[in-house]
Amino acid sequence: MTEPLHEFSQEELDEVFPRPSLREVAFEFRFATRLRVNAELWKIQDQLAEQYPSVGTEQILQPNGTFTNVNVFQNQSSGRVIKVSQENFVIAFTRYSKFEDFKDEVIAKANAFCSTFQVTTLKRIGLRYVNDIFLPPSESPTSLLKFVRPYMDFQRLPLDKLNQFVNEVQLQYADHLVTVRGVLLAALEDGRRVYVLDIDCYSAVPQVSDDIPHLLDKYHDASQRLFLDHITEAHKNLMRGK
Repeated sequence: MTEPLHEFSQEELDEVFPRPSLREVAFEFRFATRLRVNAELWKIQDQLAEQYPSVGTEQILQPNGTFTNVNVFQNQSSGRVIKVSQENFVIAFTRYSKFEDFKDEVIAKANAFCSTFQVTTLKRIGLRYVNDIFLPPSESPTSLLKFVRPYMDFQRLPLDKLNQFVNEVQLQYADHLVTVRGVLLAALEDGRRVYVLDIDCYSAVPQVSDDIPHLLDKYHDASQRLFLDHITEAHKNLMRGK
């Protein structure tokens, strides 16, 4: 599969939903280790202090089993966070109005970081959208298919017998990769069910920082088409507030 199952009109792609299911959108790039990042972290704080006043640290578990210290700059009221280490840069929104606002913020902050620490070659660039799709409390688990179209065969695994599932596929989409994860979580205390749709577009081919705007547009377009292909008209109506 290299293209979505359906074609979408420009009107469909341009629709902005009043009640989106998006939990978080995050942009990340990785680069060759720059030890000076931690030593000169004050430069980043000076740049972000007004917009991202909350400062902290956290440890992230790496694939090789080691932990990396990450510096976190956050604005809780606007739902925005920037995470910086000596190997990567992440900017994430949990309150998202439209892609153009996110894109402008990514470009501004990524360019400032790359200029400050002389990062010119990016090892990996990715854009990730995580959606929480709640089934209405009155709906049974089998109604999941009324709202989404998971990549699973429920003839072999009856949906009404499943407490939870995880489904993951990696696609070659144009000249980059996309990982799509669909997760039906166990029932919440109030009985509601949540289906998590996680779409991660990325490439490990080295890029330059000037490529960020173009890659953002390309990855956003792929994510949007895959999202629209994964959901049904019934879920669109929920996001429209109907």
